[in-house]
Amino acid sequence: MKDNIVMEKIWQESDLLELRIICGSEYITANQTCYIQSSALETIHGQIAEYVENPHQSRSVEFGDKHGNHTPAFSMDILEISASGHVKIEVDMEIEDNDTRKHRCLFYVKSELGMLERFGKRLKKLIHGDIGSQVILNEVG
Repeated sequence: MKDNIVMEKIWQESDLLELRIICGSEYITANQTCYIQSSALETIHGQIAEYVENPHQSRSVEFGDKHGNHTPAFSMDILEISASGHVKIEVDMEIEDNDTRKHRCLFYVKSELGMLERFGKRLKKLIHGDIGSQVILNEVG
C-alpha cells in the first residue's frame, strides 16, 4: 500500500465502533484497531471539513486518547496545504505490543484536498454502515 489510509468498521455496539485502520506510505504499512464513539466520529468529520475550508492552517484529529489507561489511539496531523495543492498527513499509530503504550509509529501519507474532503464526508457513513464498511483516503472513483 502506498500513501493511503483505510478505515474499516469491524464491530459496533450501540454508539461505540471498533475500527481497523491501515495506513501506508512508500516506506511502511501499519495497522491497528481503535474504539470511537459515533459522536466523536461526527466531530472528526467536522474537523476535516473545517480544514478543507481553510487548508492553510494545520489541523490535528484524534481517534481516542493517547495517554492513560485507554484502548489504542490513532491521530492525524493534517499539515498546511502545499503551493501545488498537495496535503501531507502525519499519522500516529499505536502499536499494541506492550502494556505501557510506549510504541508508536509516525509517518507521512500524501493526498490531495479533494480526496481528503471526500474521506471526511464518508467517515460519517461508518456510523450507520454495515460491518465491513470501509472509507479510503486516496480512492480513485
